[in-house]
Amino acid sequence: MLALVALIVSCGMQDTNAPVPQPDSLILGRISAIREAAGEPGVWEVEIREGLPDQMQSAMRREGRPLPALDKDVTVRVRVTGDTVCVAGLRPGDLDDFRVGQEVAVNPLPGTTAMTGSKLITADAAELYLFSAYRLRFLPRSLDSLPEEVVAPSDPGRINSAGLEMTPLPLQGGKVVYFAAGLLPGVPVGGKEPQPVGAVRPGMRDRSGALAPWAVGGFRPYRVAWGKRGWEQPQPVELPDLAPEAKARLTWINDEETSCLVEVTLADGSRQLLAGQRASAKAPWGKLERLELPGGPSIGDGQRFGTQLKALVWTVYDMNGSDLWLSTEGGPGQMLEPRINTMGPEWAPRVGPNTALYFCRADRQLLFSGGVVQEVRLPGTQRRPLLEAVPAKDGGLLFFRVPRFTPGALDWDLGAAPRSGSGWGKAVALDDWKPE
Repeated sequence: MLALVALIVSCGMQDTNAPVPQPDSLILGRISAIREAAGEPGVWEVEIREGLPDQMQSAMRREGRPLPALDKDVTVRVRVTGDTVCVAGLRPGDLDDFRVGQEVAVNPLPGTTAMTGSKLITADAAELYLFSAYRLRFLPRSLDSLPEEVVAPSDPGRINSAGLEMTPLPLQGGKVVYFAAGLLPGVPVGGKEPQPVGAVRPGMRDRSGALAPWAVGGFRPYRVAWGKRGWEQPQPVELPDLAPEAKARLTWINDEETSCLVEVTLADGSRQLLAGQRASAKAPWGKLERLELPGGPSIGDGQRFGTQLKALVWTVYDMNGSDLWLSTEGGPGQMLEPRINTMGPEWAPRVGPNTALYFCRADRQLLFSGGVVQEVRLPGTQRRPLLEAVPAKDGGLLFFRVPRFTPGALDWDLGAAPRSGSGWGKAVALDDWKPE
């Protein structure tokens, strides 16, 4: 169930003070010290006495499983940097949330694990979990029940829920937001039959009252508006001629809400980018027209931009990942430059003021502006993940999705943050955010 760090000591002559690279495996144990790293500002060392957490031992004994034998007195020295994700609850925080004596789990940054002698392992932490948070996230079957805060957010009158919310598109300074939503598959706990989690919103049930084929594990578009009493209940965006199992999301819509781009994911996993038109913001959407764009057979996640909306940026997907393509003034498309497209998957292109390009590379939110690619960060000593960032039209607000570290699959919620200097202020859940 868990890959524990193997302790390998070679026979024969060697320099016992020379670090020997090791396979990167999950590190488990109890914190014995936390201190600043010498000569490395902003870097901390977390010293861990390796061992199976008490909670895991208790669960394995209840199940009648033998406990693995570990070498005693092994110390793991983990470096925690500003790039480490620290998870002590459902939301990521900072190293300040951890204390000496707590049981933790560490996912090392690939290629950083090494052993010195036979009793010291060193690694850089990609993720540092309080073990109770790790257990909830990855070992929910060992729990008797799930905490209420994990499954309780299920009000269809709100924007965020225990299900999936993604791809925010703000209009009117954030007074109108389009987004995509769906239910997450349930996780078996305590021998009970799993139930889907999240808000069962209007449009998620078919005419018989059963959940639509796309609802669990998929998503469809919704619109929410700010009214006199706050956020109104999100309403489904009715798109014609979608297959019952197809996933769909709006990836761009104009200010008048009369023209949109829709990414549709078919049952075989391939994507199509379609364009929709309608006479007014209250009229039904007409037939969706597929855009024939270069790059490959699986295309989506597009956005129009420019004064005449003739420029288009989109994502081309293939088995090895994805890249961003661009067409200007209706001309033929081409891949974006190597500073943007790399060996990693690039996706979610969003164009902001001054033609700044927000995009994601794997699990990082990036910005290309002034010829430089930089990471978009939220306030905090350690990294707080965000994805699908899109600025409001004037650039003073940023909308995005952020994770809750829930069992089985991350629960993504929508948030917003105001401009703060050259960066962004504290993230606020969209339900609690108020347009000015």
